[in-house]
Amino acid sequence: MKTEIVKGSVCIVNAIKASGFFAGLKKDGYDVGLIYSDKTTVSSAVFTQNVIKAAPLVYDINLMSQTSDIRAVVVNSGNANACNRNGEKAVEEIVKTFADKLNLKNNQVFVASTGVIGEDLDYKRIINVSDELVQGLSKSGCSKFAKSIMTTDTFEKTYALKCNFYGTEFHIGGVAKGAGMIHPNMATMLSFITTDINISQAMLSKALKEAVYKSFNRISVDGDTSTNDTVFIMSTCQASNEKIENENEIYRFFTDQLIDVCTYLAKLIVKDGEGATKLAEVVVVGASSSEDAELIARSVSNSLLVKTAVFGKDPNWGRIVGSIGYSKANISLGRLKVYIGDELVFSCGKRTNYNRDYLKKYMDNEEIKILIDLGLGIHTYNMWFSDISYDYVKINAEYHT
Repeated sequence: MKTEIVKGSVCIVNAIKASGFFAGLKKDGYDVGLIYSDKTTVSSAVFTQNVIKAAPLVYDINLMSQTSDIRAVVVNSGNANACNRNGEKAVEEIVKTFADKLNLKNNQVFVASTGVIGEDLDYKRIINVSDELVQGLSKSGCSKFAKSIMTTDTFEKTYALKCNFYGTEFHIGGVAKGAGMIHPNMATMLSFITTDINISQAMLSKALKEAVYKSFNRISVDGDTSTNDTVFIMSTCQASNEKIENENEIYRFFTDQLIDVCTYLAKLIVKDGEGATKLAEVVVVGASSSEDAELIARSVSNSLLVKTAVFGKDPNWGRIVGSIGYSKANISLGRLKVYIGDELVFSCGKRTNYNRDYLKKYMDNEEIKILIDLGLGIHTYNMWFSDISYDYVKINAEYHT
């Protein structure tokens, strides 16, 4: 069994092509993208936990309950198509147009949007470039697609793996966007993943949920959860393996690689957090329950005081300990230990005689790690988070709503 990082993103799968085009929804740059499979697929998706959902999500949730054979994904940036007056109409017209152009059924077209909330979507701009998007579909179009879904993102977020399971080759490719409104339980983020593993829809859905739980659900930039968050996966089932219909060895191998893809993309989102200068990871070990481990990891990663300390390159263990204390998790002060990098900074209720020079140098790194050992059990949990900088405030103060 082995894996290899390769180029190609979602187009690493033979049957998949992609494109991107400028429709005028943003001031410049690609703002509408298309992914298309010329083979039948099985598909699954995970959506935001926000009760208020954008029109595309309302449509997609109903769509996924009807069929798993999704053949096309249409995505626009520049407008979230949420909480507006024409959201449902916009989705209906976009779906109909691309179904006609690609000779598909309406229920084979998945849609997504990202951008400003509350404004009517000028969907005719998308329809007007539908020919260009369809004609532009190619194996090299994944970069244009990645650009087309960006909002405040500063770089493309793509990843692809070629996997070999005892001689059976399959592929997984992914693309994501996200920089602000990033919070555990998904974020202002979209991610689209393709694979050719031969798998049932039920098992694909199970694998995706585990992968999202261990990746996109463990990131934090600013604590906001959006109306549009979506992670979508489609498989052409063209790999030569016997169809996966239970949790066998190849299922576990596939799921582990899917987790790898999702984790990589999730960490890119945190790295590209609006105004972010650092990627931090908090790891909680020794908890008496998985719930307690998660409570503490979320409390630390969402603490604005911890985030600003990280930005200031300040190894302020007091803020970390404080966020542990108000997490409502079960802790014993006499057993609690906190590490920043390799340095033990807090132990059994007191600060340690830590190496200040080491910490000062360590906090200059672009990536830092905080380890919290509760000393109470065997349960663990980790999260990735960004710092909060001056630029974060500037970007969001000036972002049109």
